[in-house]
Amino acid sequence: MAPTVILIRHGEALHNIDNDWSLPDPLLTEKGIEQSKALAVELEANFPFVKDECRILVSPLRRTLQTVQHSLQWLRDHGVPVEVRAEWQETTSNPCDIGDDPSVLQDEWPDLDFSSLDPVYPQKIGLYESSEAAYRKRASFARRWLFKRPEKCIVVVTHSGFLKRTVQGPKYKNVEYRTYELVEDSEDVHFKEISRDTASCEKS
Repeated sequence: MAPTVILIRHGEALHNIDNDWSLPDPLLTEKGIEQSKALAVELEANFPFVKDECRILVSPLRRTLQTVQHSLQWLRDHGVPVEVRAEWQETTSNPCDIGDDPSVLQDEWPDLDFSSLDPVYPQKIGLYESSEAAYRKRASFARRWLFKRPEKCIVVVTHSGFLKRTVQGPKYKNVEYRTYELVEDSEDVHFKEISRDTASCEKS
């Protein structure tokens, strides 16, 4: 049976303040860090899954890595692995959405698993190029990959632009999360929403 998936958008980052897309791989703001810490409290209090049957996936951009650090450490403390995957990066080729060299990131985040990160990262080519066709193809790849996983629950920390293409729904606010089941039909695998975090929608 396919896992239940919790999709989370990262906390507020520096480029979100003034929509400054020229900032390279921006960090979270202080507000974004506080948002992520508040998310940790909310998630831990309401988490219904057995922790050793879960996995965390995260985009390689710094704002998502920081969001994992501040919002999901309580899961990591129970041994839940964190896997860094390129398909969950943001969509555009603006500087804010182009990541750093993986070797630099590994030095900064030595306790995360970069072993399955696509070696083309951070190049915006192939599956990761900046085009609607590529976004849709990447979203389908991400859903199909999740569908085959053995875990009961997978928590994904990613970005609003890619979430828009992956779930084809309203824009996520910072640290908003929603819970989905995966449904397969003759054409593709799709997300079917189970629940959403309306509290984060209101406070973000």
